[in-house]
Amino acid sequence: MKPRDVIDKRKNTYLIVVAASFAVMTILAFTEKYIPPDIFRPLVRGSIAVFVAGNILMYIGIRCPKCKAILGYVIVFSRKKVDQCPRCRILFDEEIP
Repeated sequence: MKPRDVIDKRKNTYLIVVAASFAVMTILAFTEKYIPPDIFRPLVRGSIAVFVAGNILMYIGIRCPKCKAILGYVIVFSRKKVDQCPRCRILFDEEIP
């Protein structure tokens, strides 16, 4: 198994959490008129909390498999493909023995 496989699995999981909570916030924004306030407020607060938690996990949860350095948004939003850890210089596309 390659280190990139481990990193991509975590990245995809956290991105799904963030995208799902953003989708819920978008749906709630358009249905605000039709939902009673006592139901709407907890839903909005919950979706914002999940969105913030997903972003925090995306930042501190994506770590190098070898040295456990935080890769965070570098790996998620980089323009070019990140091929090694900035700290320990392990190549992400080589097989782990």
